[in-house]
Amino acid sequence: MKKILLLIFTFSSILYSSAQITKSNWLIGGTGLFNSTTYNSTTGAAGQRVTDIQLSPNIGYFLVDKFATGLKLGFGSSRYKTIGQNSLSKQTTYSLGPFIRYYFLRVRKQFNLLVDASYQYGIERGGGSSAPDGQPLVFSITQYTKNTFSIAAGPVIYFNPSVGLEFLIGYSSSKYVQHEGNNNTVQVGLGLQVHLKKHKK
Repeated sequence: MKKILLLIFTFSSILYSSAQITKSNWLIGGTGLFNSTTYNSTTGAAGQRVTDIQLSPNIGYFLVDKFATGLKLGFGSSRYKTIGQNSLSKQTTYSLGPFIRYYFLRVRKQFNLLVDASYQYGIERGGGSSAPDGQPLVFSITQYTKNTFSIAAGPVIYFNPSVGLEFLIGYSSSKYVQHEGNNNTVQVGLGLQVHLKKHKK
């Protein structure tokens, strides 16, 4: 079965040589991340289990060949559980904002290079609680708002004219409205984008 899937993938990669990154076409996709870590060593946060989910879907439209703009959503959920204790911290983030992206190489290529820049307005809610075993946890939730500017770049490989797999490295800077200073992050991500061709009437 694996050999058959590999053969289909190889054939489709050869058969199709370009993506729909031309004017009037749509772009739908996004990135996702799931991470679950249990700290058992004596270094760092020993005895903690950290679960992190990050989703960032987007929809865009090509105004001209190789240049698209649109909206990007964001959802994040983090949980910090102390093993063996009735203790839990959690944090949830929602965000929304515009993005622009540009593809550098020719339209009719199976491989391309892109740069993506975005702004996100986010709402972050979180808190922690601990109690004796068997007692319910009562959370005190704090809410913050933040503005995040991001830029990412990297290659994209197209399986066919409609589906591309992106390997991006980026940098983001978040400014919390209620606090001084910025939080800066370097990110490496994997994204999937679907290009939808507009049918002419």
